[in-house]
Amino acid sequence: MRLVSCSLILLLLAGFALGQTESGKCDLQQVAIDAALGEAEAQYNLGVEFFRGRCVPKDYGKAANLWQKASDAGHTVASNNLGFLKYNGRPGVDRDYAEGIRRWRFAAERGFTESQVHLAEAYLDGKFLPSDLIEAYAWAKAGKHNASRSGEGFDDPKLAEELAKMADDVLVDIGRKLTVDERAKAEKKAAEYIRKFGPQ
Repeated sequence: MRLVSCSLILLLLAGFALGQTESGKCDLQQVAIDAALGEAEAQYNLGVEFFRGRCVPKDYGKAANLWQKASDAGHTVASNNLGFLKYNGRPGVDRDYAEGIRRWRFAAERGFTESQVHLAEAYLDGKFLPSDLIEAYAWAKAGKHNASRSGEGFDDPKLAEELAKMADDVLVDIGRKLTVDERAKAEKKAAEYIRKFGPQ
């Protein structure tokens, strides 16, 4: 199963590059100030920096804490990333399947492709959720559809292609296991999820 080995694809979309502003003030300082003031986008971006460990020491616990604050404020990408950390665990972040699923579901229901694919994988792997091939199929198909629409504003089409491939891998795996009747139910549920949970 690709879930544990896949990275946070959309982490690459953190939308700022650190450096000096015209006033000479470091961008990271401003992001940290904004995060401390409760700005969800700044909390998300600072969490990305702690996850990557390029401009600050890598600290998954701090990344999770910041993403939790941003997620609690409704930040979809932060919810996806926090779900990844919770589901898989990392040094400083205890594995919590239920919390990972909860965060992914929040983002998936708002049309976030990566979370839809992660939910599909979670329904397939059966580590926490009861294995449910129809649910897995529906979420994977919704994720593939949304990736193909590039609904999340991918700057790099390769990110959308990678998400579509991840969804395809799940669909191929499930396709071998579904009966004709189950496939019909899965297709019906997938059509419902595509309609209800498209990009916002």
